[in-house]
Amino acid sequence: SDSLQAQHWRTQASLLVTCSDNHAPPTDLDHSSRRHESECLPRNNLFENLFCGESRTAAAIPVSSEVSEVAVGRLSARMVFADAGAFGAEGGGELKKNRFLSTTREVEDLNQYWYSNRTITHMALDVEEVCAAEGTRAAFLSTPSVYFSLSKEVRARSWCFDLDTQWHKEPGYVCYNFQTPVDFPGAAELRGTFDMVIIDPPFITREVWEKYAETARFLLRPGGGGHVMASTIQENAPFMRELLGVEPQVFQPSIPTLVYQYALYASYESKNLGVKNPEIPDDD
Repeated sequence: SDSLQAQHWRTQASLLVTCSDNHAPPTDLDHSSRRHESECLPRNNLFENLFCGESRTAAAIPVSSEVSEVAVGRLSARMVFADAGAFGAEGGGELKKNRFLSTTREVEDLNQYWYSNRTITHMALDVEEVCAAEGTRAAFLSTPSVYFSLSKEVRARSWCFDLDTQWHKEPGYVCYNFQTPVDFPGAAELRGTFDMVIIDPPFITREVWEKYAETARFLLRPGGGGHVMASTIQENAPFMRELLGVEPQVFQPSIPTLVYQYALYASYESKNLGVKNPEIPDDD
């Protein structure tokens, strides 16, 4: 799954999860002039300081009050087993080759875990449809694999909010730390200018989701009607509905090197997320 993208692990009574990706505030909102000087931590310090979207870490996160021990048991029962080829980076059939998956390796020290090609394709198709009209914009919070898989036209109108500095030269990159939800480079200019937000946090607890939800509300255009897509565990559905108005979708994401199953959520009716993912086996 894609942030540091993001990345959703678990060690017995601890939950493991995901992470995200900066310069001076932009003078306008065009990609040609919105580059930021990086203020993010060097990559070799990221792991010891903060974990990012699509980065899942075994950081011994306490079980959230919303996730019961019964739910934890269900998580273990729904583990997905996949080999490295499950990413499907080379494509085949209706799937095109995914350049991001082919060229961007998961960094072990950051515990990065990417979505599969098919999952990225379905998520990106939704973004392309929601943001098809000129002037519409999408913000990717800790979901770099989807951002970098967009068409050139839609990507030029989108922004990648992430902590990992490997993308600092990308015109749409913004250094983002969820601990300071509305304090990032260019925040004043970016506020209320997005039609869609895609989110995959580093942790699954409500406390972290409250911070991402604050960022989402800050970025979406005022007046309601904004589109939200997110990924987390199925057991978080009640507070996901409360915080972001999203509902679990039929399409479940494949994250080949993640040990348990995530769900995709959306605040709108989605054709691309309304079908079953053939990469995910049916429950017994």
